[in-house]
This record gives sequence, structure tokens and C-alpha cells, in this order.
Amino acid sequence: MKNQVAIITGGSEGIGLSIASALATQGTHVYLVSRTLEKLEKAKEKILQQGGKADIKSADITNIDAMKDVIESVYKTHGRLDIFINNAGTWQGHSLDTPFADIWKLIELDMKAPYEIAHYLAGRFKEEKNNDLRILTIVSQAALQVLGNSLGYGVAKMGLAAGLFHIEKELQKEGIQNVKLYRLYPNTVATEKMMDAVRANQVKDAVSPETVADTAIDLLSDTTPTRDARIGYYIDKGIVRSYYPSTPQDFYHPAEIIEDVIDPDFTIQDLLK
Repeated sequence: MKNQVAIITGGSEGIGLSIASALATQGTHVYLVSRTLEKLEKAKEKILQQGGKADIKSADITNIDAMKDVIESVYKTHGRLDIFINNAGTWQGHSLDTPFADIWKLIELDMKAPYEIAHYLAGRFKEEKNNDLRILTIVSQAALQVLGNSLGYGVAKMGLAAGLFHIEKELQKEGIQNVKLYRLYPNTVATEKMMDAVRANQVKDAVSPETVADTAIDLLSDTTPTRDARIGYYIDKGIVRSYYPSTPQDFYHPAEIIEDVIDPDFTIQDLLK
């Protein structure tokens, strides 16, 4: 990752900041993107204090023109873009009693925005034959199973995964080699917002953002069996990575899912230490 250039959406906190910190520690110049300038400044300072290189860009991922400006600005500055972490999004619970306008608003944030960004990047950089671009999208376990209370979130994540595979199919059809897509499907993650629930014993199956970041780095380094990885804590197994097929035709009907137990001794109490 040394001397690489990366953009991370939702990079001011949570999973995005953990991935940005991990990349910066390995020598990547990271650009943190989110809406709130104050949070971005604090995140940048944290990375700089760790000896990393970081800059910030304030933008809303639902504004595709603003995101295009961010991408083109970074590319113009460095003459390259090596990594794009498509991370920004949020969770909200929705039921049949939820107004559909609220459901649709979440789908626009969690599906349309990251899908549109990935679509733009693939189309933009397929012509840049000398620029190898890796696009890692943080999806969710909700893309792999039907969850309750998820009429917005679950639909968005399933739709996002499907859209990314359709982009991948088009890249394959055109023989594009320099743009590669990666997908990461975390289970529950103990972000700052989730830790109160962990402390109250309401959440019993979370992993740390740093564990997710480690998986992201391994994916981007092409040291994993596939480019699609699920990461989560299971009470009877520990922290497990599950690797799904990365070919569009096999993902939805996998003949094999490779499991790798990376920490059999982990317990939820480890997050409280």
C-alpha cells in the first residue's frame, strides 16, 4: 500500500476511519470524505498523529456531481487514483408501518449513491489503461440474508451487491483489466455508535472496526481466496471470514463458501478491555 492514493467515503468515523488509518499506516495517502467538516478535521489529525498522510474533502455521497469533483481533484493532484473505499451509509430500522418515503430515502443513500459512484468510477477509469483502480465497497451481511426490520436497509444492500456484480459483468465483457471490484460484508461492527449497546449487553456478536479494516487490507492486497469476504463473530466459532465466489454467475449459487477462523478465542468482552 506504500505510496498509493486512496479516497474513503464516510472516512471521518467508524469503519471508514479504521480502514483509512490502516491504509495510512502502510504508506497510503488517504483522502477522507464525509459531510461534517468538524469530524473530518478530527479524523485527519488522528491519522497525522500516527505518522500518516491525510487530506479531507467535504461532500455528500448522494450528490454525484460533488463526488465527481472530489475524484477528479484527487486524480489531478496525483495523476492517479489507486483505491476507492465505497463505505458511506447508515442503518435504520423500517417496518410495514414506516412511510415509504422514509424507506426510499434510505435506499437512495445506501444503494443508489454507492452504486452510482461505482458506475462512474468504472466508466471513468476503464479508459485510463495505465491506472489500476481497486474499488472496495462495504456492503453488509444484509446483502447475504433476509433480516427483520430491514425493508429499506436490507433491500438497499441486496440491490447494491447486485448492481456491483452487474458492473463487474460489463467490465468482463469489455475485457477491462485495470478496474477491479471488491466487496466486504461485515456482520455487526462495534463502532462508536454501537458500543453503548455492547456495554449494555444488548449486542453479543460484534467485531471491532479494526478487524473489518484488516480484512479490507487483505482483500485489497489480493491475498484472500476471493474478492468477496464476510467478516463476523460467531459465539461457537470466534471471528470468522467467509469467502464467497467473486464471479457474477457463481455468487448467487455458490458451490463452496470458504471459511477461515482468524481468532477462535475472541469473545465480546474483548471489546470492553
